[in-house]
Amino acid sequence: MVSQTGEVIRLRPPRFSDFQDWRRIRLRDRALIEPFWASSSLSWEERHTQEHWVRECLHLRSSRRSLGFVIEVDGCFAGQIGLSGIDPVSRSAEMSIWMDSTAGGRVIGHIAGSMLMDHAFTVLGLHRITAPICVDNLAAARGADRIGFVREAIMKSSFAAGGRRKDHILFAMTADRVPDEGLAARWSDPTVPVVHTRQSVGRGLSPRCLVAGCRFVLGTTKRLARGRAALQVAPVTLGGLFLRPVRDLPRPPGRHGRRAGECLLEGAWQPTSPWAGWSGHAFGYHVEKDGAHLGTVGFGPLDLVRHDATMRVDAIGGHSHRALLPAAEWVLGRAFDVLGIERVQTGVDSCNAAAADFARELGLSREGRMHGITTRDRRLRDLDLWAAVAGSASVNDPQMHDRVST
Repeated sequence: MVSQTGEVIRLRPPRFSDFQDWRRIRLRDRALIEPFWASSSLSWEERHTQEHWVRECLHLRSSRRSLGFVIEVDGCFAGQIGLSGIDPVSRSAEMSIWMDSTAGGRVIGHIAGSMLMDHAFTVLGLHRITAPICVDNLAAARGADRIGFVREAIMKSSFAAGGRRKDHILFAMTADRVPDEGLAARWSDPTVPVVHTRQSVGRGLSPRCLVAGCRFVLGTTKRLARGRAALQVAPVTLGGLFLRPVRDLPRPPGRHGRRAGECLLEGAWQPTSPWAGWSGHAFGYHVEKDGAHLGTVGFGPLDLVRHDATMRVDAIGGHSHRALLPAAEWVLGRAFDVLGIERVQTGVDSCNAAAADFARELGLSREGRMHGITTRDRRLRDLDLWAAVAGSASVNDPQMHDRVST
């Protein structure tokens, strides 16, 4: 695409041969990128080796939940942009971008973001794209505002960036807010047609690249093994309740196959890291009392890489709300104390006062309202975002653990 200032902006798949440009820019712009980039135990230099670049390229080639591109300006490497947590069921994804500082101030990032969202809404059929931005990243927030993102919530301790977990603003764009001509048309030169070209992804592999590829596969296998080990669960007796573990959280059965009761806390709507599925996409418990099924509590998804989880609670009838609360409290405590989760979030139907009361009693706090969520019943709804973070007094009640036996 040609911008209004005459620059040619193109998105293409990353190549192994991009390594030197990627490393040079990332090291030079460390002070601008690192405070808002995912935390790591490695130094900035150690995170920008050829091995890490090859692993990133291989991951983008193999993942069905991620889509990543290099941003080219007049044929030169100028940054990266991508979607993660692509979910065809919830029709959502999360967008991230970083730019070469020398290309800043010329709306190139706006154009790249608009081009990717146009592709996501039309070709991929997504309805909602989110972009969490650190509250301290004022430049990125201004850019999101200018593109047309809507500020929906302030997410407490939502992501570990620059060495510690930080609050992030949840920005979102939905397909119904996109003009007929698309988002990118606003920034482009209308006299120059858009040309789509197929790009080489650099198939030649050096010995070092082959070693990095093997390590990538082995690392993926280890993540899966660790996730499965951490999620080993057993039946639990909690007061008069019996919690029976399940690996998935199906809908409560109703008459003639229809759902009975209601969903108090929504799961499986929030884009997560591509590793969420490896970590154990969903797990929880059927909750029973005196042989009667009261509902289910659990997480879907659970992300052991980001150390966050999305909680879900289904109730069979309004009378079971109070009965499910101890089970939900115990599961929440297990997430923080046993699995090392730092943040638990959930969606509550903005019209469901009973669900909001349940979330409040559980110790969660409302952070904002999310629009255009495709929920599990395939309807578009607005959900209020509720969350709790590790260390909150309401989710660290030692008496709760004393009441549990396994």
